[in-house]
Amino acid sequence: MADKDKKKRVGPMTFVRQVRAEGNKVTWTTRPETIQASIFVVIMSVLIALFLFAADTVISLAVKAITGL
Repeated sequence: MADKDKKKRVGPMTFVRQVRAEGNKVTWTTRPETIQASIFVVIMSVLIALFLFAADTVISLAVKAITGL
């Protein structure tokens, strides 16, 4: 049973060939796709920041009104 659990060892050259083969299977994004995704992330980050700022302001005003500070 212990023999079945051990993984087969491969040499360094075989490992490099396997890594290159797997790297060739990867679908890399194009430059326009990367730019579009980056713009989307920036826009969503700004929108979330504005929402959290508004929520924080409303909660702060509510707490001040309740506590009278």
